[in-house]
Amino acid sequence: TAGVYLAGAIQGPKDIPETVAQASGAASKAIAFLSQKEVHFEPIVATVDEDLCSGCGICIAVCPYDAREKDPEKLIAKVNEVLCEGCGSCIAACPSGASQQKNFTDSQVEKMVKVAVE
Repeated sequence: TAGVYLAGAIQGPKDIPETVAQASGAASKAIAFLSQKEVHFEPIVATVDEDLCSGCGICIAVCPYDAREKDPEKLIAKVNEVLCEGCGSCIAACPSGASQQKNFTDSQVEKMVKVAVE
């Protein structure tokens, strides 16, 4: 994802030359990213309604970005907004409807569809 660059042993066991080569590549990608005058991100990330979440873990299992984990105290899902790309996989999989997207909730989508069909 933009802004997160992995290199070396964080990806798995590596020798020193390979680690240095990956670090150089990650640094050049970071420089290219940081040299942009403006960076635009979509504000669409997943959220969890704590009152509806049963802690089943389905959303955690389907998240392709590992942006979900179970809160050890509340035993419900929580979202790491830094890792979340807003793909909607967790929202589609959530059986209780506890997962929604910021700025793109079910009620907002329903209203858009209603206007589009009229």
